[in-house]
Amino acid sequence: MILTKQTGLSDLKGIIVIVILLTAAISCFGQTRPDEVLIDYTCYQKPLKQVLKEIAAISGANLVYSESRIPGNKLVTVKAKKEKLGDVLNVILDDAGYSYQLVGNQLVLARETSKNLSGESRIYGYVKDKKSGELLIGANVFLHDRSKGTITNESGFYSLPLPKENHRLHFSYLGYKTVLVDILALKDSVINIGLEPDGVLNEILILDDVLEEEHEETADVQNLHIDKIMASNHLAGEPDVLRYIASQPGVTTAADGIGGLNIRGGSADQNLVMLDGVPIYNTTHAMGIFSIFNSAAIKSASVYKGGIPARYAGRLSSVIDLHTRDGNLNKWHGDATLSTVAVKVSAEGPLISDKASFIMSYRRTFMDVWIREYTKYRNKEKKQEGSSNYFFNDINAKLNIHISKSSRLMLQMLHSNDLFENSTAALAGEIRDEVDRDLRWGNKMYSARLNNQLSKAAFARTTAYLTQYDFSSYTNNLFEISGSPSNTVAFDASLFQSAVRELGFRQDFDFMLSSSHTIKIGGLYQKRQFKPGVLNVNEEDFNPAISIVTKEILKGKSNFPTINAAEVNLYAEDLMKLGGGVSINAGINYSFQTDKSGFGSVQPRISLLAESEALHFKVGATRLQQNMHLLSNNGLGFPSDVWLPASNILPPQKSWLFNAGFGMRNNAGYKVGTEVYFKSFDQITSYREGANQDINLNTDWQSEIPVGEGYAYGLEAYAEKSAGKTLFNFNYTYSVSDRKFADLNLGRKFPFALNRTHSLKASFTYRLSEFSEFIVNWAYLSGNYYSQPINVTVDLGRPVVIFPEKNNAKFPPFHRLDVGFSFYNAFKWGRAKFFIGVYNAYNRNNPFYTELVRDKENDSRFEFRQFSLLPLLPTISYSVSF
Repeated sequence: MILTKQTGLSDLKGIIVIVILLTAAISCFGQTRPDEVLIDYTCYQKPLKQVLKEIAAISGANLVYSESRIPGNKLVTVKAKKEKLGDVLNVILDDAGYSYQLVGNQLVLARETSKNLSGESRIYGYVKDKKSGELLIGANVFLHDRSKGTITNESGFYSLPLPKENHRLHFSYLGYKTVLVDILALKDSVINIGLEPDGVLNEILILDDVLEEEHEETADVQNLHIDKIMASNHLAGEPDVLRYIASQPGVTTAADGIGGLNIRGGSADQNLVMLDGVPIYNTTHAMGIFSIFNSAAIKSASVYKGGIPARYAGRLSSVIDLHTRDGNLNKWHGDATLSTVAVKVSAEGPLISDKASFIMSYRRTFMDVWIREYTKYRNKEKKQEGSSNYFFNDINAKLNIHISKSSRLMLQMLHSNDLFENSTAALAGEIRDEVDRDLRWGNKMYSARLNNQLSKAAFARTTAYLTQYDFSSYTNNLFEISGSPSNTVAFDASLFQSAVRELGFRQDFDFMLSSSHTIKIGGLYQKRQFKPGVLNVNEEDFNPAISIVTKEILKGKSNFPTINAAEVNLYAEDLMKLGGGVSINAGINYSFQTDKSGFGSVQPRISLLAESEALHFKVGATRLQQNMHLLSNNGLGFPSDVWLPASNILPPQKSWLFNAGFGMRNNAGYKVGTEVYFKSFDQITSYREGANQDINLNTDWQSEIPVGEGYAYGLEAYAEKSAGKTLFNFNYTYSVSDRKFADLNLGRKFPFALNRTHSLKASFTYRLSEFSEFIVNWAYLSGNYYSQPINVTVDLGRPVVIFPEKNNAKFPPFHRLDVGFSFYNAFKWGRAKFFIGVYNAYNRNNPFYTELVRDKENDSRFEFRQFSLLPLLPTISYSVSF
């Protein structure tokens, strides 16, 4: 750039510029800003008034100023060739004590009243939804030239120090209209902003561009906005946050979501799932098909896969951080949905206008009615009697109280319950063959959180909570031994129990020292009580001719332990913007158990981000420790899990996570990128092949549980278009995850059961209009591993299973196509949505689990049979909001 200037020497008189604020429409998005027009202009010793007129004529820009106030004796010399109009104006106006501001499509010249001022002022406040008063997490606050900026914290609060001069601030959030505020930052000021939603009539949000609304973080994190989750393809008409997360790169599940989320080669228990800062132990209904989180209550979701900040601790692989809505402070609002499998309702509104609000949601399945009748019919076809039953419900409630302008109290509760029953028997007169299953599980969570704005640059959150998970599983397989003279009966029965009760107290502080420096510190105390138990019996322990072995009888025979443990976590993290688009988050977490074992652990964390407007590169390293274990049976039979605390015999699990990634994006919503990762696991646990270890006070069960190590590495690639009427997302993941135990598989390594080597997922959305859209999802994933017996021998009529290796076989590949249409209507009283689609459109029989069953054609023979779960499933739902 070549610009020269010279001004004549004369006394400068005071200039007052009268600016009439016009209500002209702001230029359409995508047009060139007036101050970015390129011009060629040269002059020598011309009066400033004349120069301004000539520049306005050449550029076509609308310059607004009071001509009588422009000094007639000020001379200007300038030479510009293909320079931006704004740069030229900055040069010629600087010595005159003027600057310009963009107001609508006009360039307004104003006296630089802050000239010669020094120091900074702090602008701070809250960003919220203008209609509901809901505070927005991760909203962008930045200067017009992007030289300084920040985002709101999880309480919607921001604090931004700025030089004492004129500024134009942008406030933006995906799905909301951007607000521009012009300020003269001469003193510390509170600016609370309400953003207006773009999609006020329906859930379809058609964006022209997204660059302003999105930002990268140093952590390897995906921030998922609820509008994307609600618009995704639904299973049985139920939009689901965890199913949407499962569609992202690096995330897999067992068949149809069973077994939870496995992120980058880790298991489901290694994910820290937090609901408003409280850990949740079980996150799913139907063994993983649906999440327990009602989408109507979710405000935001973030998934950390690498470079995990120091404030998160307690798990080995990832963090899923969910935040729920606080309730509408301005007016009453309700939702109701009737789908193929469930009915759900939610209500929210102000208890005291602008002071207190609530939100409550409830969901219950009604498919237990048709499941019972359908399974009766299917069993009759198989020449047996009996039926199955499944039921779930959940309720989420939250009370939000504004104690003062700087303090808020939130009270929250979550309940979820599941019940699965299955009972079958051979018809009268046939050889006895009976199966009885009873599985029950559920969560309870209660919390109280106090948010305090301590100062213009400091924020505190205090949380006390109780979270609880209870699981019980009873199974009894009974069969008559073929050919025995006295109709001898054999059976295998088991009782699983897993209960965790955790009391916690957490304190967090945020210190926003400057626009480029934020410090977070805090601590967490957790007191846990575990009640694990596994009991396996057969006909040698009971005489089934005398007594039927029921669940209650097994409970009476059991002697399960109760184990207490307590853990303390302390952390500090420092987020610094080093300049040139480079940011770093360095932190440390220290955790220890308060009992004699101690298990102190220093866990360093570091992540680095280098970015420009369209490119980014990030790298991170994370040390993690988990003072709990989850035993899962990955062999034959229905899945069952048992939580255990760390001990001197079963030490805490530990891991290292390393990640690096590169990505590109543009203003049209296109994004491409790739990431690589490596993980190492130490002191992890597993069941032995073909056996579920008894956990009972009468046995030395801890010594029988194998302890080993593992590793995982992989590559992820993605391409996405997230703006416009046609949207798509393609992602591919290559993953290797192996385990090694001295006491398993002859000490040889074996693949992790739930790892999928290849994963390809694609989604396509075409927004037909403002009121309708078409959605297609397809996924192809390599089969899961499982332990396949090499043979079954019969000993006295009883099957004996022989396992040669652990996880030596793979299920067939999983693939599925889902298709759906959404239609929206707006009425005076509210809005409505109708969804119709097909889940598993080409009826792929994806395997769920393998079980040993009697051959119906040969009573003395047993065989392995793979069971599938969800066939082609028509999906219909109707929702209303008022």
